Order: sequence, then C-alpha cells, then structure tokens
Amino acid sequence: MDCKETERRISRFLANDLTGRELIQFIEHVEGCESCKEELTIQYLSSEGIARLEEGKTFDLDRELTEYMHTTVRKYKLRRKIRFGILVLEILAILIIAGVFAYALL
Repeated sequence: MDCKETERRISRFLANDLTGRELIQFIEHVEGCESCKEELTIQYLSSEGIARLEEGKTFDLDRELTEYMHTTVRKYKLRRKIRFGILVLEILAILIIAGVFAYALL
C-alpha cells in the first residue's frame, strides 16, 4: 500500500471500516511511514481530540492512537480465529453426518 492509498483510507480506519488484508496493510504502512503516521495523528486529533478539548478532558493522543491501532489488529485476528474455528466445526459436523449415513447404509 502506498502513501496516497493509505491517506485515503485513514477516515475508514478511524470509523473502524477497514477489514481483512486491507486493515493489516494499512497498519503496516502507517507503522513504517512517518508521513502517514503524522497524517493519521492529525486526523485522529481532529476527530477525537477536539471533542475532548471542548469537554475539558485531558488525553494522551499518541498513546491512545497506538492503543487503538493495536486493539483493532487484535480484534481482527480474534475474528479470524473465530471464523477458522467455525469452519473447522462445520467440517467436523459434515464428517460426522456423513459417517452416520455411511454406517446406516451398511
């Protein structure tokens, strides 16, 4: 993913709208590109920081953004593991049903 594509996806990332490979590519690029990380920080500040400033709340923007990025990746990986587990269970169920039918035919 290049910088232009990453910058176009920042708002989708902040809206938690990136999925799958797109999300992983985005995170990898931002973590390795200072320019894109800066742009993400600016947009995060404008979406999250201004509301908090108006409320008078203090915050650690850099820490929160880093935490948000890591949490998003963890959620993605967890969803992937759950989908894989469901797939394995479906395959096992099919094998059991096929085994029962095969046994019944004997």
